[in-house]
Amino acid sequence: MLSIVLAQTFKQPLLVLISGQTETTRITPPPCDLNRQACLLPLITPVASEAPWFFSISPQPIPVSAPLTLTLTPPARVLQGNHPDNVWVDLTGENMDMGLIRIPLTHNANGRWEGTGSIPICVTGQMRWRARLYLQLEQTVVEADWVFTAPLAAAPHTVN
Repeated sequence: MLSIVLAQTFKQPLLVLISGQTETTRITPPPCDLNRQACLLPLITPVASEAPWFFSISPQPIPVSAPLTLTLTPPARVLQGNHPDNVWVDLTGENMDMGLIRIPLTHNANGRWEGTGSIPICVTGQMRWRARLYLQLEQTVVEADWVFTAPLAAAPHTVN
């Protein structure tokens, strides 16, 4: 009887482990403006303590066609040796297809994950963008989205 209970309890995790497939967990972060501040990522996993993580894009406000630094800052105490395997961000246009801009984040000496990239200028002047953060934690991929506008003030178009 115990073996049946154990088999039912661990069936899904064992299938994921054997098949090599990953599960996706979507987190909905609280509302936040990436143009003005680092945004909270309420992530509580075996990899992290209960303290929040933060995601930011700099400089602020977010410019177009200029170098950007994307940073994921873990809490002060992350369990030793239990860091995400991979971290990346996909930037996509919300109101126009601007392609997929994938930015890998690398774990650096100060404990943060950072990556650099840029977003292109849109012909309409101002554009809504989606930043989707991915953290691969063993067999689970955690996703979190933030939507932002760049540039904040659309430059007027001039005709010569």
